[in-house]
Formats: sequence, structure tokens, C-alpha cells
Amino acid sequence: MTNTYSIIESCGRQFWVEPQKFYDFYDFRNRRPNKTLSSKSFKIQRSEDILQADKILFDQVLILTHETDVYLGHPFLDDFRVEASLLPGIRKQSKLYVFKMRSKKRFRRKIGYRMTSQRIKFNSLYRKVGSKLKNNLEFLVKGY
Repeated sequence: MTNTYSIIESCGRQFWVEPQKFYDFYDFRNRRPNKTLSSKSFKIQRSEDILQADKILFDQVLILTHETDVYLGHPFLDDFRVEASLLPGIRKQSKLYVFKMRSKKRFRRKIGYRMTSQRIKFNSLYRKVGSKLKNNLEFLVKGY
């Protein structure tokens, strides 16, 4: 087990994130436009090359630990960003059935739903150098 991990908030939920691991997020397919996307919790930069994965920058970092250092946000850490790669392909879960019935009324409805998700691999961690400069990022952890 590694000593480097962080807890981020995205899509209304909190995720324990470790380096070089894959996670499935459920809201990226519906929120993914053609060029770029800015949200409160993440930014997606699409690449024109098919072989290169899209980059996602998560801004809402709650907790970060790196070896012996622990950083706690109140509620978020403004200085840290987590970069991830959006891998191609859409995954579907098994079908969830919802069955509605009213007794003595001859009313029956069976509805099936498959939740879709996209897989994300977390790559690196950045620390923002200047408080007003958004593009000035310092590389903090390789292989995060």
C-alpha cells in the first residue's frame, strides 16, 4: 500500500484516490461536450489525437497525504490539483429493473435501466505556485 493518496470531490460524491489506479465515474458521459468542459470540481481538455487520452484536472481536493506530509482542506485545498486521464470506452452495469404494480387495477410496468460509466486513471499531482495564476502549476508528485 502506498503512502500517497488524496480524497477528492466530484459529481456530488467523495472518492479516495491512489496513484496509477482506475476508477469508474458515472456522470462524465452526460457532461462531456465536444471541446472543453469546466465544472466546479473538474475540467476536461479533449485531445485531437485518438490514441492520446483526454486530460481531466480535478480542483476540489479535500485531503492529501504524501509520505509523511498530510494536508487538510477547509473544505478544499486551494493549492493542489489532481490530473487524470479519461480512458476511451463506455462501461455499463448490469440492468436494474423497476417494477410498478397496483393491485386490483390491472396496472403493471416493468422498466429496465443500465447505468453507464467511464473509467479514469489518476496520473499526477500538481501544486499551484501563484495564487492568482491558474496556468502556473508546479509538478509535485510523479506517477501519482
